[in-house]
Amino acid sequence: MLNWSAPLPAQHQSIALFSALATPIWFQQPEPTIDLEPAPKTEASPNVASKKAAEPNPGGLTLGWKQMKELFLGYSSVPMWTLVACSVLTLMLVIERLTALQARRVMPRAFVTRFLQRLREGPLDSAKLNELSEVCRENGSPISRFFTIVLENAGRPSFEIRVTISDFADSELFHLRKNIRAISGLAMLAPLLGLFGTVLGMISAFHALSQQSGSGKTELLASGISLALIATASGLAVAIVASAAYYYLLGRMDRLIQEMDVLTNQAVALVSSDGRAREGDKKVRRGPATPNAEQKSA
Repeated sequence: MLNWSAPLPAQHQSIALFSALATPIWFQQPEPTIDLEPAPKTEASPNVASKKAAEPNPGGLTLGWKQMKELFLGYSSVPMWTLVACSVLTLMLVIERLTALQARRVMPRAFVTRFLQRLREGPLDSAKLNELSEVCRENGSPISRFFTIVLENAGRPSFEIRVTISDFADSELFHLRKNIRAISGLAMLAPLLGLFGTVLGMISAFHALSQQSGSGKTELLASGISLALIATASGLAVAIVASAAYYYLLGRMDRLIQEMDVLTNQAVALVSSDGRAREGDKKVRRGPATPNAEQKSA
């Protein structure tokens, strides 16, 4: 039999003491712990996602009916409508000049080639001059009008013919550059209209801010200024397009004028008195130099 009253050995006494101390700890409720790391993001519900999608993007500029109404019916209405008219007018003038300054319209290659070739063929009599003048009138291009002046002064010295052509060229070249200056004027006018619209818009924004009481003044002022600056941006856009078109058309016109000057000088050399004399000398010099009988006997 076991003697329950007998004292336990030292080793068993330590085990019993440890079990007695550890038993209450097992049954105690664990204390809550603090998680220092952020919780993983979960997918948003469909309702929350739809609300976020419906919210306007604060980083982008959106123009709704209200903003467009303030631009075209408010203080800046006159400059904005004028800018719209300037943009439409600029587009129309650029298309018209691009069509008018085509090389096939100013100096048709087939007509110029046939005209110069016909001048080189045979003597330059009155029947030939009348024939070529009729062809030039039927063609109706700018270079044909220059050729008509050349034919009317056929037989005169080349210097006098060029002076007559230079007097006629001023009125003829005016028709080539008549709308190019208008495009340049629109390029200078558009930024001024945009700046005028911005000033009017800022006056309207500050006036609305003075009538506002309470919070929200900063947002109202920022919205008014951003809307007013649209007028300046619109004016600069029209000016950039008009300036680029002006310099492009100016370069094209200068190139066409230079080519017409070269072709006109060729026609002058074929009909002038001194030019035909030089052509005759060239033909005589090109012939074979055969010695006559006296030179052979000598």
